[in-house]
Amino acid sequence: MRGVPVRATLGSAVLVGGLLLAGCGHAGRAAEDSPAGGARVTVQDDGFHGTLVQQGQPRPDLTLPTTSGDLFDVGDRPEDEVTLLFFGYTHCPDLCPTTMADLALARDMLTPEVRDRVQVVFVTEDPARDTPEALREWLDRFDPEFTGLIGGNEATAAALRELYLPESEQVADPSAAIIHPHDDGNGGHGGDGHTHGDYGVDHAGTVYAWGPGGRSVVYTGGTTPDQYAEDLTRLATAP
Repeated sequence: MRGVPVRATLGSAVLVGGLLLAGCGHAGRAAEDSPAGGARVTVQDDGFHGTLVQQGQPRPDLTLPTTSGDLFDVGDRPEDEVTLLFFGYTHCPDLCPTTMADLALARDMLTPEVRDRVQVVFVTEDPARDTPEALREWLDRFDPEFTGLIGGNEATAAALRELYLPESEQVADPSAAIIHPHDDGNGGHGGDGHTHGDYGVDHAGTVYAWGPGGRSVVYTGGTTPDQYAEDLTRLATAP
């Protein structure tokens, strides 16, 4: 299930804190139920397919290990980089694989010059099952250039609050059956040494994008790969 697209005209406001969690567990809960509460931000329609935050939403103060063990600082990236950030987990039955597939297709549509400046960052909120090896294998199915970060801790909870998004929450009895992406087809799970319980993780279904000049765009669902590609090309060009 995807979130509801948000569009706004100049001078209007949307409640970013009111975005729903992705449909990976329960039907979804509003962010007002999370510690982040709700925060209104002014947005404007500047031809983007997502919602351009007029004052700019700063990158979150978030440093996490990558799948290779290096530290990745989301808040400190090269000035000319376009960074996309999404929180999820590999056992997600719908939103996570769909979003990663859409972003992979979007990157393929970009010119080489722009593509080299676009960094897609996926933060797992399920470190118990998403080991670095498992997360890397899953991301490689979409795009080997995607960066995977190991989250699911207080650091990611703080970053979600900073972005006015609901915190992730484990769901014992998800409404949609989860996917076991590393299943070996014989009832096992690839010999990775840990259980793949049937719990789900409710998580924010939002893609944040940052570009040069402090611009930030929020996507809450319904964006197509070609629309992402158009916005990424625009973001890559400083205003």
